[in-house]
Amino acid sequence: MHTNALVKVASALSCLLLSSSLLAQQEKPLPAPAAKAVARDMTLREFRKIYLNQRILILKGTDAGGGSLGGWQPVRLGKDGSYKDDYSKGAFIDFRYKDQTPRILAIRENTLGGLETPQEGQKNAMGEIVTDDDIVNPSVEVFMQFEDGQLARYSSIVSLIRDRSVKNADQDPDYWDMEFMLVSARDDHAAVITPNLSSTIGQKVYAIYDSLLFGPDITPVDMLDLGRRETKRVRDVPLLTQMTVVAAKYNDRYDFIVWKLRLDDGREVITASRYRDEDVSKIGNDNSFLGRSISTLLLKVPSNLTAQEIAAIRTKKIFRGMSRQAVIYSWGTASENDYGKGGKQMVYGDNQFVYLDNNGKVTDWQNIDR
Repeated sequence: MHTNALVKVASALSCLLLSSSLLAQQEKPLPAPAAKAVARDMTLREFRKIYLNQRILILKGTDAGGGSLGGWQPVRLGKDGSYKDDYSKGAFIDFRYKDQTPRILAIRENTLGGLETPQEGQKNAMGEIVTDDDIVNPSVEVFMQFEDGQLARYSSIVSLIRDRSVKNADQDPDYWDMEFMLVSARDDHAAVITPNLSSTIGQKVYAIYDSLLFGPDITPVDMLDLGRRETKRVRDVPLLTQMTVVAAKYNDRYDFIVWKLRLDDGREVITASRYRDEDVSKIGNDNSFLGRSISTLLLKVPSNLTAQEIAAIRTKKIFRGMSRQAVIYSWGTASENDYGKGGKQMVYGDNQFVYLDNNGKVTDWQNIDR
């Protein structure tokens, strides 16, 4: 037989073996997927408009040793009106300032100590001179003043200040990893949350794969740290099975709600969320108070799910013909690629793939050992 013919036969046999392997893997649950970045770009002009002259809550900043607030550097006002490092105060301001609400006095592009060329003054594709206001998602230096007059500088990138964690296109924004937030935004949330929170006691909610659920030992510090939050997650709660809200508490310092939920078997778990400002929920919740507040949990089992899909989700499985949304409820969010004839490839981690047709229905899946 010709060599090319032998190669074709071997390839065909390989495909048959892979297909058999896929059938055997049909009921295998997958681990959490790698998240796909979602654009959150903002110009420096837009960032200044929102934050300049506003008071903020400091959300990020750890004890850098010796009782200092890491990342928040002391500065002083020079005779020429510019901000200068104040080394007499040490590398960082005192940690006690974390619980104060400083006012932002100035925001400027950060050229990282002169290592980067300022973008302003360059010409764009239209031949127009770019001002620093036009720069998209810049690195910035934010200067602020605390209640006692202490001045400080915080350096970061606009998208990281707004939310450090990477979000998938199918996730509601949760803003868990903001570096700081407006006091006015917290106050707006508190005005809605405080009078409505008690009305949620006794209501029912339902978990999906991406729901944030924790054991009773979770702390506020754990919740605010991405790594610690992930290690504290509880993964053995049945999906699409009702849980009852038995307690709720609003943390106005960090602007989040803590909920205690009771399963039908009497077990209790903790979840936490921030109030949703967006009008549309990507996971299907309505705009009621609980719908805007419960974040990664559902208010009800979606009516567009078939009985077979509900049964599969409850056991974290998928099947051919299952809808894309049902896969997300069962296995979590995924990054996606175009995959021939209008179909999609859902990518979980670096070795798990689910294939959808142009109607968003599962046609196959694959687990590649690496």
